[in-house]
Amino acid sequence: MNRHERGLEFKVGAFVFVGLSVLAALVVQFGRLGEGFKKTYLITVRFADASGLLKRSDVLLAGAKIGRVADGPHLVKEGQGVAVPLRIFDFVKIPVGSKFMVGSSGLLGDRFVSVSTPPGPPSGYIAKNAFIDGARETGIDDLTREGGNLVNDLRGAVQNINTAVTRLNQEALSPDNMENLKASIEHLNDATGSLAESSKKLDGVIEKADSAMGSAKRAADDLQSAMVDARKLFKSATEGKGLLALLLTNQELANDLRALISNLRAHGVLFYRDSAAKIDMKAREQTKPRQTGGR
Repeated sequence: MNRHERGLEFKVGAFVFVGLSVLAALVVQFGRLGEGFKKTYLITVRFADASGLLKRSDVLLAGAKIGRVADGPHLVKEGQGVAVPLRIFDFVKIPVGSKFMVGSSGLLGDRFVSVSTPPGPPSGYIAKNAFIDGARETGIDDLTREGGNLVNDLRGAVQNINTAVTRLNQEALSPDNMENLKASIEHLNDATGSLAESSKKLDGVIEKADSAMGSAKRAADDLQSAMVDARKLFKSATEGKGLLALLLTNQELANDLRALISNLRAHGVLFYRDSAAKIDMKAREQTKPRQTGGR
């Protein structure tokens, strides 16, 4: 092998070595392998339910990775829930009062631990090896679980409705009750027909009453007209200058007319004589009081 071939092989080997070194550096820098060289501290978070959270899952603060899940969830010795150990990068300080929640990337995405800090300036930072209570966001499995509970409730409700309908068919809509209902409807139809006939008769009575009221009104109007005419006649007789006015206002003339009529009835026209005046004179003398007295 000559020198030219050796130089070409050396160049190719050097190029491959540099490429592999850059690739390894990138893997260490941006991959999970590089996290093993970073200093971390431990925080244990207790969750009521950490389903889907796996070892080496990400711990995010405002979308930035600040650590990883050190181990899978394990049961708490005292109390309920599971404890999840978190490895937080040493340069990250988490304020006191921050909330740790189990989230997911979409409905079917991987689980991760999300950290949300309280508003305002921090009053302190969470110490190493601290034990904190966490929460859980609603995911597809939670929705599925709630949907299952809802389906069970719907089944119970449908069963209750079926029971109620069955009892309604057996008790309220039994043949005896249906016959009674039919009889009641027939009686109601008969009563309605009778009421219609009574209404027709009542209409006739009301028409007759209206006619009688009209007749009474006309009679009252006629009576009122007659009274007005009588008032006019009496007024004209008393205020006029005719014979009737003289008879009503002149007492002496009325007496003479009465005497004339009496004489005509007693003696007739041929044998007429004034006997009524004599009779009237005697009556006056008899009714005149007698004067008695002594000296």
